[in-house]
Amino acid sequence: MGDNPSGQQWMTLSVTVPHEIGDAIANFLHERSVPGLVLDDSDSDVTRITAYIEKKKLGSVSSELKSYAVALREIFPGLRDALIKIVPLKSEKWATAWKSHFKPIKIGRQLIVTPPWLKPNTDDRELIIIEPAEAFGTGTHETTQGCLILLEEAIAHLSNELDKPTQLDVGCGSGILALAGIKLGASTVLAVDSDPIAVESARNNAALNGVEEALLLRQRSLDELYETADIVTANLDPITLAESRNKLVSLFRRYLIISGVPLNRWDDIKSKFTVDNSILKKEITRSEWGSGLFARANDNS
Repeated sequence: MGDNPSGQQWMTLSVTVPHEIGDAIANFLHERSVPGLVLDDSDSDVTRITAYIEKKKLGSVSSELKSYAVALREIFPGLRDALIKIVPLKSEKWATAWKSHFKPIKIGRQLIVTPPWLKPNTDDRELIIIEPAEAFGTGTHETTQGCLILLEEAIAHLSNELDKPTQLDVGCGSGILALAGIKLGASTVLAVDSDPIAVESARNNAALNGVEEALLLRQRSLDELYETADIVTANLDPITLAESRNKLVSLFRRYLIISGVPLNRWDDIKSKFTVDNSILKKEITRSEWGSGLFARANDNS
């Protein structure tokens, strides 16, 4: 198989999974910086996913994917095993053709997200430029959109009493939530991710948006975090959210936004965050995903 113009070699990862976990698997691949995904939901029982992936990343991503699929079976008992195949890529025209699928996206009342090769009319919205080939978080996924809408509301609430609230973005991916926080009025934003590729992606996107000075980037795991913030955003998977509930609750001073949860797990996950000193202020459930805005129990705003 030949190289593409950038010198990278590409393979396809073919995945067939029960329909219930199709979006979760696609979300997982996005988080591993897989730039090209095609989902086929024409079969009511299974979702077929074709992922275009760099050959050098294929081994690690496929291994992590198999482990994640096993973990999902614990959440969804009784599901069939995922079928994962690796096949050569017949055509590399996708490397430029996929760009045609990206369009500017208006989110909430104030934001518009666009790839760098488009120059949309912003209609007085705050423009966020994201390079979609680098890491998860382009604004197209429901989990990202849910977080952005709730972040907009959280900052609007706090603007009545705080000049500029602070934000901590856990598992930043492309940095879209951190960039949105800055554009919406946060002072400084600390964005962290355990993946060095994600951190570099967020740094590049910060440069595209001209906000390098306001964005602090760190390669850290959730366990290594100790900094608190007025608002904490965490677009993670349900397993990580459940296991890290106490840690996440300890980090936010006023608002916590979580997402990345399939609807059939949402009630369980949100109940874990609505105990002790945190309460659910608002939730967004779209299609197959849930997102929630939580506040301190004594916060009457």
